[in-house]
Amino acid sequence: MVGGMAMGWRSAGAGDAVFLAELASEVSGSSVSSDEVSAFLRSWRVEIADEGTAAVAVLPPADGHARGYGAWWVRRDSEQHRDVLDRLIRLASSTPGLSVLQISLPDEQTVDDPRFERAYPLWTMVHDGTTWPQRAPALPVPLRVGRWSEVLPGAFETAYAQSYRDQRVVEPHGAEAWALLAGSDAFAAELGVLALTPEDQVAGFVLGFRRGHRGVELGPIGTVPAWRGRGICSALLASVLMYCRENELTPMTLTVDGESPTHAQELYLKHGFRVIERLVAYQVRL
Repeated sequence: MVGGMAMGWRSAGAGDAVFLAELASEVSGSSVSSDEVSAFLRSWRVEIADEGTAAVAVLPPADGHARGYGAWWVRRDSEQHRDVLDRLIRLASSTPGLSVLQISLPDEQTVDDPRFERAYPLWTMVHDGTTWPQRAPALPVPLRVGRWSEVLPGAFETAYAQSYRDQRVVEPHGAEAWALLAGSDAFAAELGVLALTPEDQVAGFVLGFRRGHRGVELGPIGTVPAWRGRGICSALLASVLMYCRENELTPMTLTVDGESPTHAQELYLKHGFRVIERLVAYQVRL
């Protein structure tokens, strides 16, 4: 409430990019450009408080899925946080197909709203630049190392869905979503390594995306449940790290569930990744 009256809200448009960049920069303490905000506005639904003190945003779910993501910015001198969360949930509730809204906060913060439940910790990790594999371990027989160009249509989609079925961070993507990702300028086909069966089915995978001039974001990384426990991801990750070192690609980052049921975080720590940011995901079922 503002002065005893409910906050008014309006939909944000391209003309609000400069204002939103200034607001996000103030709240985050880091520089956010209007170009970044313009790109953000092309995929997120954004609303701005009439008073210019806050903004909320919702990323709609992919087709056929239910989870969307939320964010908000409130000026430091404002005390309207509860009204902002109300508006965020209202915006999410009006977003077609969205039934689970997820937000992420630094782990030292909490959501002062009983509608949100803690889901899981999220770690951002970066490679230390000194811990390198001497060689890439061999894959277990009868698997072989394959490249993205060798994957049969639908084979990766099937493997991804199986590998992430028991994971909490990501929902499976459909064929159209993978086609868009693989066709994007950021997709680094040369980084993608896969463990293939004699029938050319995918047993494990490590993919990568370009970030900035020479940076790399690794992921998704996974192993089909029937092949887990045989060192497949460790071997594939070692191969990717060797490639990054030889080609001077840095920084190498990834995001992982800090309490992954497959203990993926322990694998990354073993391979020289360290935690640089700890977040906690909260969710509300609409």
